[in-house]
Amino acid sequence: MHAATAPYRPARLAALFLTFAFSVIGFATGINALVKSNDQKDLVKKQAPAGATVNIDTNDVFQVGCVVTAVCAALAVVSAGSLVLLLLAHSASTRTLKLQGLLTSFLTVWLFASLIPMTDFVANRGAKVSAFLGTVQLPDSLIQAVEQQLGVTSIYRNIDYLRLAVVLPWIAFLFGAISSVLSLAAARRARHAAVVGAPTPAAAPAEPAPSFKEKGEADVEQVQCNHSQFARGDSGPATDSTINGKVPLQISFGTMSMN
Repeated sequence: MHAATAPYRPARLAALFLTFAFSVIGFATGINALVKSNDQKDLVKKQAPAGATVNIDTNDVFQVGCVVTAVCAALAVVSAGSLVLLLLAHSASTRTLKLQGLLTSFLTVWLFASLIPMTDFVANRGAKVSAFLGTVQLPDSLIQAVEQQLGVTSIYRNIDYLRLAVVLPWIAFLFGAISSVLSLAAARRARHAAVVGAPTPAAAPAEPAPSFKEKGEADVEQVQCNHSQFARGDSGPATDSTINGKVPLQISFGTMSMN
């Protein structure tokens, strides 16, 4: 595919590759955060004394984190598909530029809408931990002492894998936005180039109107023709009183009578 039919090709290649790379990384960090969070929950529950029940509520960051992870995966698939089409120089790459831009824009906006609450949760919240021994709730100070002994924390911003699960998807969002703008701009330029390059039907040449000079010459020729006809006596058929254009002399003689 030539540069004329693939607008912004180098820039789109770079943007799509970085979008794909950081979307995959964002998806991986989301899965990693989910696995490590479950492992830490199991560790705390196993260290609880016999007969104690420990409840760890992380539904706020868990739910939005699952959405961020899923959107990163979808963005990676879309950017990879656009990248493959562009690299293989397939004509479908140009025909589907607008569709590629709209899909990437939709996923980028969705990722942005999911990252805002997740960033707020990780920065300002923590897991809600409660422990019961039978029907008696254990004090928070005892729970915090156990957390310190185990080397875990319930504050989200102090957990490394949660910070990574927030920061890296923001980078994927940045390159996704750049890819969206470039794809839509390329679709607009390709559509404009197609309209400009389309052949236009040739108009039939109009018959030129006679000029004043030509019209005057035609009138003069007509007058000359009429004058020649008149000089030759061609103005009408000959009559008995005219012979070769001459009028005959009529002489009458008087009648002589003899008495």
